[in-house]
Amino acid sequence: MTAFVLAALLLALLAALFLVVPLLRRAPRSTSAPIVAALAALVLIIASAIIYRFIGNRAWSELASANQGNRTIAELVRHLEDQPQDQAGWLSLGAAYGGLGQYALALRAYERANRLSAGGNAVALAGMGEAIMLSGDATRAEQAAELFERALKLDPTGPKALFYGAIIAYREGRLDVARARFSAMLALSPPESVRAALQKEIDEIDAKQHPAIDAATAIHLHVTLAPALAGKLPANASLFVFVPSPQGGPPLAAKRSAASLPQDVDLSAADSMIEGRGVQAGQKVSVIARISTSGSPTSHSGDLYGQIEYVTGKSGPRALEIDRLSP
Repeated sequence: MTAFVLAALLLALLAALFLVVPLLRRAPRSTSAPIVAALAALVLIIASAIIYRFIGNRAWSELASANQGNRTIAELVRHLEDQPQDQAGWLSLGAAYGGLGQYALALRAYERANRLSAGGNAVALAGMGEAIMLSGDATRAEQAAELFERALKLDPTGPKALFYGAIIAYREGRLDVARARFSAMLALSPPESVRAALQKEIDEIDAKQHPAIDAATAIHLHVTLAPALAGKLPANASLFVFVPSPQGGPPLAAKRSAASLPQDVDLSAADSMIEGRGVQAGQKVSVIARISTSGSPTSHSGDLYGQIEYVTGKSGPRALEIDRLSP
């Protein structure tokens, strides 16, 4: 299997994990939870390292303008000691450290380039975001996301910022944004196998936005927010609509999207979290719509939510108003 094919597979798995893991947090604690978390982290590191070769190091690269030839890190360090104002040199040093997995040193080099540009260099901003993400420091994840957004405002075609920005948007349920960014990467004429990986992501997003509905188990909802709670809608929140399992554990069906209301949501057995463990035809279920800032459908104090009873495949279109606050 070639490195390109491996990159495609890992990219698809990465996106799937970002979507599924938050929903799995509803499940009771078990010995498999640490394994899932470790796998997600491992996939992030491996996938990003492989993709980095294509978005950071070849002709298809936002660092081409900062290329300093084939100088080694030691040569770059000596050069920068003599010429500390060489912004391109700091960018190249950051890229070199990043390629070796030395993310703390990469971050320092990119930060130096960022200071020299007074915050106006998209490559430096994207490099800082990548170094933070790959360092594994979850407490700085929001900072990394902000850096990618700033980089894209300066350069909407920067492949590194587009890639990570797309993954973050996907994780947050902003599928339209994720699709637009993957499509923008396609427009940069990447290698064919990378193109195939990107197209796979776009196709999967399209499938999620317009899934096939199982009519026998369908749940059709028009989700709204009660006017009295409009002032309590948090910014950048996610909307989770799901059917909790009476036995506990993962929901029988679930969907996540940006909390833009009102919106129509359709659920069916096709949206089950575990194959073979979804809603059944004609089953009476509870359906919950929850607005969450934590990235998880699990109830937190102050969350906005609404709930109705529904008979799958029979109740037809129903309104579900979010009209309550979690205690």
